[in-house]
Amino acid sequence: MQNNIADIDTKHGSFQFCVNDEFIGTALKEYGEFSEIELSIMSNFIEKGDFVFDVGANIGAFTIPFAKKVGENGKVFTFEPQPNVHNLLKNNVKLNNLDNVELFQKGIGIKNEIIKIDEMDFSNTGNFGGFTLSSKYSNSNCGVIKKKKNSVEILKIDDEFLHLKKFNFMKIDVELMEMEVLRGAKKFIKKNKPFLWIENHSNFPNQINKYLFEIGYNPYWSITRVYNPSNYFINKNNIYNEICTTNTLAIPVGIKINHEYYGLTKVLDPNTKPEKVVIESLS
Repeated sequence: MQNNIADIDTKHGSFQFCVNDEFIGTALKEYGEFSEIELSIMSNFIEKGDFVFDVGANIGAFTIPFAKKVGENGKVFTFEPQPNVHNLLKNNVKLNNLDNVELFQKGIGIKNEIIKIDEMDFSNTGNFGGFTLSSKYSNSNCGVIKKKKNSVEILKIDDEFLHLKKFNFMKIDVELMEMEVLRGAKKFIKKNKPFLWIENHSNFPNQINKYLFEIGYNPYWSITRVYNPSNYFINKNNIYNEICTTNTLAIPVGIKINHEYYGLTKVLDPNTKPEKVVIESLS
């Protein structure tokens, strides 16, 4: 994979990235940032000293700014199961001199187990951030798959992390395995009542939003463009056109937010559809 790696200085620090990655890698190269509008919303719910989980961290495009935001008294726990991608994540943490990141080359799910996962061919173009651990879906949609398989450990959060004294924010982007992560962290979430940021899909009735109501959360839809017009490199060429990311921000019942300020749609029931697309970054 080494021949396919490049270095770049971006808005949030120094990164190594795969030049053939058509989303995260290409965004860093063209814009000096990745999904910055989404990140700007998430950052409003992370404070100095917070403990943050980045589940599906990839090369750390969100991990690095999370770690800088929480500071030396906070901590970021990252989970990225792909060996080559995890190595880039580890290198990026080191490049940015961050001592407050704990790295796990593991997946997160509903039970502790060892599974076999695909190995991607990074010498070909692909959406390597779209990689899934689920046996129900094919990673051929993300790029070329090698014949080799890798063993990876899957952790259940309730079994491994209940000892933590605090936990404030969790980002979950695990390509259609979000429910498994949530169910495997039920006790942990109940104990800590963190903010949750979950990649979600516009299907109705929505399973994730329904579950969030059941465990004492108010969900909000967040739709954000991948392309940020005021990007770090001031690149006016929008290679992502109208592509958006769709997420749910989940807030513990009893905490009020000005959801309209953040361009969010309040979810009233599992059939609530998102209404607004945030086009510009928040100041």
